[in-house]
Amino acid sequence: MGYVDGGPLVDGLLALGHCIKSTIGVDNNTFIKLIERPPREEYGDFGFPLLRFTRDRGVEGVLEGLSNCLRGYSIDYVGLNVVKGFLNVRFDEVKLGGILVKLLSSGWAPGMARVGGGEVKTIVVEHTSANPVHPLHMGHARNASLGDTLARMLKARGHRVVRRFYINDMGRQVAVLALGFKVLGLSPEEVALRLKAKIDHAVGWVYALTHTTIDLILARRGVVEESVESLASTIARLRERDVELADRLIEGVMKLEDPEAELSRIMSRYEAGLEPERSIVRGVAESTIRGFKETLDIMGVEFDYWDWESDIVWSGLLSRTLDELRRSTYIVKHKDALALDVARIAREVVEPSRELSQAIRLPRGFEIPPMILVRSDGTTLYWTRDIAYSIYKFENSKADMVVNVIAGEQRLPQLQIRLALLALGKVREAVNMIHYDYEMVRLPGRVMRGRRGEYVSLDEVLEDAEARALQEVLKRNPGLGVEEARAIARKIAVGAIRFSLVQPGALKPIVFDVEKVLNFEENTGPYLQYTYARAHNILEKHGPIDFSLVDPRAYSDSLRRALLIQTLTYPLVAAKAADELRPEDLASYLLKLADTFNRWYQRDSVIHEPDIGAREAKAVLVKLVKDVLSSGLEILGVPVLERM
Repeated sequence: MGYVDGGPLVDGLLALGHCIKSTIGVDNNTFIKLIERPPREEYGDFGFPLLRFTRDRGVEGVLEGLSNCLRGYSIDYVGLNVVKGFLNVRFDEVKLGGILVKLLSSGWAPGMARVGGGEVKTIVVEHTSANPVHPLHMGHARNASLGDTLARMLKARGHRVVRRFYINDMGRQVAVLALGFKVLGLSPEEVALRLKAKIDHAVGWVYALTHTTIDLILARRGVVEESVESLASTIARLRERDVELADRLIEGVMKLEDPEAELSRIMSRYEAGLEPERSIVRGVAESTIRGFKETLDIMGVEFDYWDWESDIVWSGLLSRTLDELRRSTYIVKHKDALALDVARIAREVVEPSRELSQAIRLPRGFEIPPMILVRSDGTTLYWTRDIAYSIYKFENSKADMVVNVIAGEQRLPQLQIRLALLALGKVREAVNMIHYDYEMVRLPGRVMRGRRGEYVSLDEVLEDAEARALQEVLKRNPGLGVEEARAIARKIAVGAIRFSLVQPGALKPIVFDVEKVLNFEENTGPYLQYTYARAHNILEKHGPIDFSLVDPRAYSDSLRRALLIQTLTYPLVAAKAADELRPEDLASYLLKLADTFNRWYQRDSVIHEPDIGAREAKAVLVKLVKDVLSSGLEILGVPVLERM
């Protein structure tokens, strides 16, 4: 991968990478992947496992060859030595500082290093894609935060990014919702007005009450395991919201002779695009999506396309895909339904191919069950429609890669879909479709069950976080106007939530604690926002930097030098995080940078430095930190604040 505009430190490393390639044959991608900060500062600024590639030759000869090669690139600020088989790299901070000042005076600022022209890809990031039956909750918040951050990272890296939200409007859940509104005879807007609620919250209430009432009917018939008493208790709780409206809905559902048959009828007719089901289902889903958009707008999450599952069906793409699958030699009957023998595809197509085996990692010792494509009643399953949608994402966006941000519980269906693509001969699509999986979010003492109306919505968490942040802002700034304080508090709340859902890494479960994520002192989004505001404030007091007066010798001080190297490493760290789809690496880097900056600032005043050359050199460090935090926070979707 290319590293355009990476700055002097990255340029030095890239030159070293070219020298290593010409000297010992290690390609640049391997070099960039393996070079890293050493565990101890005295070893140098970076380390590379040289001995791994030079066991049959002397490292001294290699070291001399690398030094000569660097001189050929006119790189005189990179020092090399070998300790215990590691090539240690140490930058001359004075020379590096001199080059940096010239760059800064010409307008350069540290940002993510970008890919070169021929390496630019079109990448689809599909994320959030919540079922439109109730408001977004904290699980959706993690999906949205991860997905939007990935999109921002890849775009900053220089790729063309297409952000897509897939609206699942053809499953049983949406049919339950449509049945509830059909029985009520009211629109989502009318119910929201009646309940004095945001529209997606009103939709969630109707969905939960309808679903629970249907389950109560089935429990009385012995079909559902949950007890009649438990379901009746849930209905009583939901009924408290509006007794008259609830009774109207419950009575209407109870009058149905066979609710399950009615749901099947709605799903079947909607899949066929028939009225009035087409208008009812689409209408309630559109209302919910409007509520989603309001919440996502606050979170700073945007999409280029809102793709309807029903459009994939009605366009004929699903039927064409099914026709192709029916002609496949991997089609079987499973439980009296049309299915795909994906285990056989894995054995016959994936396992013999090294390329496919590396791209599609099959779980060891796990039997992959047949993938049912069409139910016995002729309706399709969501993963069948996802096969067609996967093809659509590649074709519609002319994508080189598709990243699906979907919870870890969907690992099996996502694997089956990739195997189904292979059955269709879509090898490129199967190889370049990535399931970016993540673990769920728990809130202490809360059980999440959307069908029972038991969830903590993202709107509620935002409201709570904003209220807590507002108290802290007013405490720190007693003279601040309420409206300005509220605007700051909202940005703090958004930053706190987004950062907390990305920073641990996607595969780590999260127990969300709003008090902890709002901590201004350490390891949080607000801590980074506060550090940025501090850097901004220092530069405001200092005034414009006179680059002509900067004395690079000031960077010989150990803590100043550490900050210089750390900030100039940012373009490489950010680029590697984007290439590896690891936003947690960027978050970790920013926290360490903030720690270094705050530790330095406490002991080494900028404003009161008597030596003008050292003062301007230190102001440059503050500017670097501010620029890096600005870039990194923007990529993570954390709003920057000049005042807290």
